[in-house]
Formats: sequence, structure tokens, C-alpha cells
Amino acid sequence: MRRLSYTLIVLGVILLALAAYDEASGTTHMPLQLFSFHRHTYNGGYLYRRIVRRSEQPELFRQFMTRHWIYAGLIAGVGCALYITTDPPKNE
Repeated sequence: MRRLSYTLIVLGVILLALAAYDEASGTTHMPLQLFSFHRHTYNGGYLYRRIVRRSEQPELFRQFMTRHWIYAGLIAGVGCALYITTDPPKNE
């Protein structure tokens, strides 16, 4: 379980770094969406990348960046929670 927590923490830190880079550069892409809650669509996952620039679409850029920050923070947070709640390996 410790390996999973380390993996999630590293993944979360990488995603946080990528979100910070996107924020600083002013361009981002559509965040991953695996499920759609719309009744009329079968597959809600996006199969393309939509580039959004802060200068051209500030509101959409802010929405995408908020989702990036939340996803990265949640992944890192789950990794930290797993690390705290699991016992360290016993060396006998």
C-alpha cells in the first residue's frame, strides 16, 4: 500500500507542476473527462485536445485550470492520506 501512496504522491506533484506551467504560460488544454452526465450522449470522453489561451478565452481558461488544480490536488491528497493511514513495512 505504501508503493501506491508513493505513486499517487509523485503523480499528484507532477500534475501540480504541469498545472503551474500551464498557468504561467497562459495556455492549457481541455481536462480529461471520462464520463458524461448528459442523457443524450453515449461516450462523453473527449478524443481530441482543445487548446485554450488565457488572452482569447479567459473564462474558459479559468474553468479548465480550476479542474486541473482540483484533480492534481485530489490525487496528491489521496496519496498522502494513504501514506498516513498505512503501517510502515515491518523489518523482522
